[in-house]
Amino acid sequence: MAGISAMARPAPAQPQPVVLQAEVSLATPLPDLQNVGACEALRVHAPWVGSLGPRFGAARCAFAEQGVATSEIYTVSGGLSWRPLLHRRVRLVVETEAGLGVTSGAGRTLLGGSLGVDVSIIDGLTVGPALRYQQLLAAGSSSDGDLRFVTVGVAVGFSSELLSRPPSNPTRLHLESVLRTTAPPGTTAGDQPDEDGDGVSNSLDPCPHDPEGSRPEMNRRGCPDRDTDSDGVADSLDHCTHVPAGSVPDPTRSGCPSGDTDHDGILDALEECPTAPPGWLPDPARRGCALADRDHDLVPDVSDTCPETTGAPHMETTLNGCPGAVRVEGNRLRLAVPLAFDIVRLRRARFPTLRELRSVLQALPPAVHVTIVGHATIERDPIGRVQLAEDRAIVVRHWLEAHGLHREHITTSATTPSGITAAPDPATAESVDFWLSLP
Repeated sequence: MAGISAMARPAPAQPQPVVLQAEVSLATPLPDLQNVGACEALRVHAPWVGSLGPRFGAARCAFAEQGVATSEIYTVSGGLSWRPLLHRRVRLVVETEAGLGVTSGAGRTLLGGSLGVDVSIIDGLTVGPALRYQQLLAAGSSSDGDLRFVTVGVAVGFSSELLSRPPSNPTRLHLESVLRTTAPPGTTAGDQPDEDGDGVSNSLDPCPHDPEGSRPEMNRRGCPDRDTDSDGVADSLDHCTHVPAGSVPDPTRSGCPSGDTDHDGILDALEECPTAPPGWLPDPARRGCALADRDHDLVPDVSDTCPETTGAPHMETTLNGCPGAVRVEGNRLRLAVPLAFDIVRLRRARFPTLRELRSVLQALPPAVHVTIVGHATIERDPIGRVQLAEDRAIVVRHWLEAHGLHREHITTSATTPSGITAAPDPATAESVDFWLSLP
């Protein structure tokens, strides 16, 4: 009887295979459906009971409009996955997840869920569509700054069933080594002695005990050419061997300095205003001189539509130098309405201000250096706060360049440029500032 009972006992259930999924998808934030990005992800599903079990994953997303490293979002998450069988080779996939999202150097809580279908191509290989919703929670209690986005993609799954397939025969690779024969140190071709090791035999070297180095003398092979005053000009060509040429060398005497009273990089003998630098607005007709600008808005009076009222440069003649959404305030560009962000993503409502700003930056004098300084006071982590501030500045710069800004001197930072002292501005505590300087 005991034997019959043992035979009647049901066979143990076969364990469900572990599934590894790779997924590529298109992403778009909510409610801004026009900004399309891309995501890549890896996920693992390990069934517990039937088709229900835990899942773990990691993903990376970046939005196309802000396609820079700073706009990337990295996530790791865990949750539950339910994969009921709809057909012999078709499964429904329902998942919930919670985890951590990292953007701008700081971690944030991640919540989400997905719905998809897996179709088995062969045993152990599946493919199917997937629709996901994810929400990255911003710092603070308000959800107004949360980053919400949906993804639509294709997932390819590899299960442990593939391990049962016989492995293919390995291919052997044969590598050939090449032996090089070099002359021993202290000799040259033909085994001639070379005491200083500079490649010139002693019989032909006027300086057999002093190697010529990286700067050989022009008239004596094997001898080094000195640079006594360390100004980058060899003594054989330097008219002032004991006086460095400095930042403004004399064009008529190699290696000698020349006078520049106003330190504008133009020799006094070659400029019309030797005691006053040209500053922000150099006069193209008078070398070393500045154009007149009564209202100090970086628009010369000759082309300023509003010469008595402070405005800003503009690509449109009727707006050039007149008050608008952007104005020059000393060495700063002041926006009437500061830019706003969802963590690191620009809000679409500020795009009109950005377009006006792009026209102003494009019209600035070429010599003006622009520094975009980001701020992020709400972030509690000091390292994350600096990273988020820098990321916001970079995102603004790339938006401007992607929408037609062509400018050489423009940089980003999380701190105010050196030489500029300014009290924190509450209006831009979670935004960016634009500082102007001469490079």
